[in-house]
Amino acid sequence: MNDDAQKAQDELEVIAPAAAPEGAPESLDDVIAGLRGFGIEDFEEILSLTSKGKVLRIKIANVPTTDEMLSVQAADEFKGYLWIKRVKVELISRAISWIDGIDIRNLPNEKRFVPDPTDPNHAIRDVQVVMRNLIMTWGQELVESLWKVLMHHSQTIENRLRDEFPQNALMTEVEARLIERAKKQMDESFQVIRDEQVAALYDTTPETLAEEDPETK
Repeated sequence: MNDDAQKAQDELEVIAPAAAPEGAPESLDDVIAGLRGFGIEDFEEILSLTSKGKVLRIKIANVPTTDEMLSVQAADEFKGYLWIKRVKVELISRAISWIDGIDIRNLPNEKRFVPDPTDPNHAIRDVQVVMRNLIMTWGQELVESLWKVLMHHSQTIENRLRDEFPQNALMTEVEARLIERAKKQMDESFQVIRDEQVAALYDTTPETLAEEDPETK
């Protein structure tokens, strides 16, 4: 009986060999170090942009969470439509990962600083800041086209990742309540600001009369 079982097992090994045992796990330091920039992916194609006979080749990648937060923070002074446009420019300037063969994302710090052509004195600034300033001078049609490419690329990554998760990874009721609470707090804050602005516009309180000069009495 044991011989028959062994024979069956040997036949199974030939048909469907067992996976080789995994090697020794990496150290925790190696695992943590390998997580830096996880989830950041370049758009597959090089974008060739042509205008007035000049050709610019760039690559776009989705941005790290910190860059998204900094982009929103950098546009804090703007409101409404201007805020939207500024956030787009900030994000695009951070999403451009490669220009005409130069890998911007992996430049050492000492090579990231370049003269800013938009500054009268050509001040030396970080390449991302210079790209932001340059994009502000580009045609709005080009900026909107790059924005659509970036959004499509980001959506493609998100869709693929969602497909890799189980169905219960969708938004839960707990997450929905947290988002609703944050939205309510933002709405209340904006309402306070609007009320103060309206009150200031219609404030008819007379100014306090200046005290009489004692010498004129």
